[in-house]
Amino acid sequence: MKRTLISLFSLLGLAMAVTSCQKDESVAKFSASMEPTLTQDGKTLLNGTGLEWISGDQIVVYGTAGGAIYTATPSTPATTATFDLVSGVTGDAPYTAFYPTEIATSANTITLSATQTSADGNLRAFPSVAVSNNEILNFKNLCGALRINLTKNGVSVKSIAVTADKVLNGDFMVTMNGDAPTISVAGNNTNTTTLVMEDAQNISNGHDFFVTMPHNMYRSVQVVITAEDGSVCTKTLKDGIGLNIYRSQTSDFVFGENDLDFVPGGVPTGALNGLFSVSATKQVYFSMGNLQYDGANDVWQFAAAQTEFLGAQNNNPTATSVIDLFGWGTSNYNGKAPYMTSTTGTDYGFGTNRNITATQYDWGVNNAIANGGNEANVWRTLTTQEWSYLLSGRTNATALRGIAKVDGVNGIVILPDMWTLPEGLTFNAGSSKTAGWNHNVYTAAEWAQMEAAGAAFLPCNGCRQGANFMLEETAHYWSVSSASAEKAAAFYFRANDILPVYAEAKWHGHAIRLVQDAE
Repeated sequence: MKRTLISLFSLLGLAMAVTSCQKDESVAKFSASMEPTLTQDGKTLLNGTGLEWISGDQIVVYGTAGGAIYTATPSTPATTATFDLVSGVTGDAPYTAFYPTEIATSANTITLSATQTSADGNLRAFPSVAVSNNEILNFKNLCGALRINLTKNGVSVKSIAVTADKVLNGDFMVTMNGDAPTISVAGNNTNTTTLVMEDAQNISNGHDFFVTMPHNMYRSVQVVITAEDGSVCTKTLKDGIGLNIYRSQTSDFVFGENDLDFVPGGVPTGALNGLFSVSATKQVYFSMGNLQYDGANDVWQFAAAQTEFLGAQNNNPTATSVIDLFGWGTSNYNGKAPYMTSTTGTDYGFGTNRNITATQYDWGVNNAIANGGNEANVWRTLTTQEWSYLLSGRTNATALRGIAKVDGVNGIVILPDMWTLPEGLTFNAGSSKTAGWNHNVYTAAEWAQMEAAGAAFLPCNGCRQGANFMLEETAHYWSVSSASAEKAAAFYFRANDILPVYAEAKWHGHAIRLVQDAE
């Protein structure tokens, strides 16, 4: 049967039938009234005009004696159903009822799951509540929804993960504002909800997918669509513009054949699992650590940990040294050796006032990174505009960076666009003139949790001027952007300050943190 979706959610009404002043708790009868619907609920076959109860549907009803679960037992889908008591005792009014029963934790609190289930593109259950002083229970939807229409020939979708800048699931308090319920955060919440298909849904001819979301104004919403073959497509729905999700309504997004590019699934080899916006239209993965060059074996590699830096090993580098500080554009291309110590700026990169963006002078473009996929032209260095956007231009940019000490190493923490702080940890944005590097302090175990959530850490690893290494209380990370024949742009921070990108002598040895574009 073809299913048609229209433009308002269903709000179920239930009436408990009684035959005398003494309630019969063993059998409770309900009649259901229907309002215009936006979508079928997955448990219905009413062709988009309303919802019907089917056998096995359950509600939980709280009264003066506690909570009880009732099960619907219609022989066919129907707007009126008999509900048989399964367990518990309800008692007298006032009543609060929830559907589905899994969301209920008490008479005034719910838990929205981080996983939602879709059957044939429709949600299995749309969370709803009914509050009444008598036995007529009019169910109201607790959330709104995101409707995502996808079309891509030959692709079947198995899951869609939605991440936002505000909480999407976890514990909520439920209150009634007149006829309409509202929910407010009560704790243990996260910002990502994943819609899982019971059977992978082919989108060759277009398909609707629905994800329930609490009513809110979201400033950043991202979806990661995973196909049956494991390939993924990442789309940013809103970035700083604002997306309103209203209770009992949908916000619609349509992505056609040319909008969806699926790439092999998973985080790239050698990358952190967070996504970082470096422009209004581009996100990147950070490498797992700073770039290193092993001269004796002619191998480029990433540091094994984000906190790792080689320090004094950069002093008087030779062709056989292992180093992690480099003059600008010293990718081993066109004679620009990574261990160069010339103090003449025009010896580096192009040698004139030209950027090295997308050229072989970029370390990631020219070289295969052994523990980063081992292919050239996969990684790259950020431009000065991208460093600036990351640190100051993206949504909540200044709240997503902070000076820190990680496992005893000084540096800066940069958080991904969609960030959920691990439970039990804290994060202080920015810097502190009094606390300095101790503005944030993490043990190795605590940092492991932060890193698993996608956080990047750039260590303060000093610099090299000519052949001389200096362990300064500052850190410098190159961009690919030239400022003049003698200088190029670098990102700079210190214990009590996070500074904008600035011009630095090209013959100084600075750190490289490569990125990979997320397509």
